[in-house]
Amino acid sequence: MKSINLGKSFAAAGIAACIAVSGTALAAPASAAAVTPKNVIYLIGDGMGYNHLDLMNAEDKGETYWQVEHGGDNKVIPSGQNVTPTGWQAWDHLAMSTHSANGTAYDPAASWADFAWNMDGATDSAAAGTAMASGVKTDNGMLGQNPDGVDLENLSQRAELLGLSAGVVSSVPYSHATPAAFSAHNENRNNYHAIANEQIYGDLEVVFGAAHPYYDQNGEPRADGNFQYISEEDWTAVSTGQTDRTFIESDADFAALATGDTPESVFGAAQVADTLQQGRDEGRPVNDVVDLDTMTKGALNVLDNNENGFFLMVEGGAIDWAGHANQTDRDLEEVHDFNNTVDSVINWVETNSSWDETLVIVTADHETGYLYGEQAGDFSSIVPSDVADASAAHTWNSGNHTNQLVPFFYKGAGSDALAAAATGMDPVRNHYLDNTSVAEWLLNDAWVVPEETEAPVETEAPVETEAPVETEAPVETEAPAETEAPVETDNETTLPVDGTKAPAANDSTNGQNGTSTEAGDDKLAQTGAEQFVPVVALASALLLAGAGLAWKTRRQAAE
Repeated sequence: MKSINLGKSFAAAGIAACIAVSGTALAAPASAAAVTPKNVIYLIGDGMGYNHLDLMNAEDKGETYWQVEHGGDNKVIPSGQNVTPTGWQAWDHLAMSTHSANGTAYDPAASWADFAWNMDGATDSAAAGTAMASGVKTDNGMLGQNPDGVDLENLSQRAELLGLSAGVVSSVPYSHATPAAFSAHNENRNNYHAIANEQIYGDLEVVFGAAHPYYDQNGEPRADGNFQYISEEDWTAVSTGQTDRTFIESDADFAALATGDTPESVFGAAQVADTLQQGRDEGRPVNDVVDLDTMTKGALNVLDNNENGFFLMVEGGAIDWAGHANQTDRDLEEVHDFNNTVDSVINWVETNSSWDETLVIVTADHETGYLYGEQAGDFSSIVPSDVADASAAHTWNSGNHTNQLVPFFYKGAGSDALAAAATGMDPVRNHYLDNTSVAEWLLNDAWVVPEETEAPVETEAPVETEAPVETEAPVETEAPAETEAPVETDNETTLPVDGTKAPAANDSTNGQNGTSTEAGDDKLAQTGAEQFVPVVALASALLLAGAGLAWKTRRQAAE
């Protein structure tokens, strides 16, 4: 990995040199310099709608922030029971639409007029993750490709290209849809083996998740391996040191990574099957396994080794799994774990970075379970209970995804650009952006790779010539003998007897049609290009060296 990181450093230095000579050899768009977050941390609560948050708020604080109710004209409006949000839910807030390329585009009027409308045409996590990672919508089931099957560049790849580091962390399998959308490309989200292979041999410095083949849903060892999410060959390679990644699996491994020295590249599989907690047997206490919070701390400790910055996607993936199962208790567990993770990220920013250089986004890829208040099949409010230990009244109205807007909270570098991207207007949630908006802005504006242009051509200075040699005055000769005048013929004139012609009217012998350069004080004129040639050469060399080192090391690892 040292070779890869050295290559990345060369590449970053090359890009920096390119930017330094922008306007000559390499130039970045002027808008790219306006807002350029050094670090971007994208926290995604899979399936986490407004009401998933408010169920937690009602249980923990006895208050809600995001509830709705019917107004006097029966239109849905924000509920009068809501109070001012606190914590990260008090950050700048927008809503976000989530539909896929082959789904039903969000319609504000239809969404709030008909409760059933939101149940049809919803995105899946693969299409939603692809849109959030690449800025391009695709069909449900596809990962990192457009509907025609063409691979799309994602935010992790752009970070690596710019010399930054990148990673993905999830509470569900590392090769599942959302982490895969930021680290792989495949026509089918269920091709887990191919996805895991791309993650292991790809460029990301961090890949963490559940799906340890030799542990069950309760975090207990199993004799026979379950290779649903990774091939046995790739598992053997990554877990026995046959790749260039450090492998970690125990709770102690993750805890040590969060506080101590860190390797350069890590693959971590928590000692549990599908999910950290949600999939355990009913009635069992929580699994004795690492939580999302600790995994995220470890990822941050690895990624911040890169002084250029990083991109990190963190997924609270099992919120979605609990929503599909309509499990209130497990849903609350998962939202709490995600909430704790957000708080740890905030602490990292304020301790190790700053809001001037780091952007943090907290959102969802879609809503799952159609969670609402006590009145089933209606936009009713979740009302906190006045009875001790009693749950707030609520209903699950679906076992699938819905097409509602989801919450979008953000803080830090680039916030103004995100606010400007919210061009949609919803009658209840107000301004909203699309799930492609963040990646579109980063890829097309904030994290732009400088485009190479031709360097000015160095021209040779004009060659100084010797002054003409003075010759003797011509010797006067006798006047020529008088000759007969030319004989006039039909439309022709006989040439003089000496056979010469008069000069043509447009002949030029004095160089007036050429280009000349004057030089004062007998010094030759200079073009100004010479001073940039060494910088351009250095930038090109650094870029080529970085790419070569990374390619060579990856090839050796793959062999």
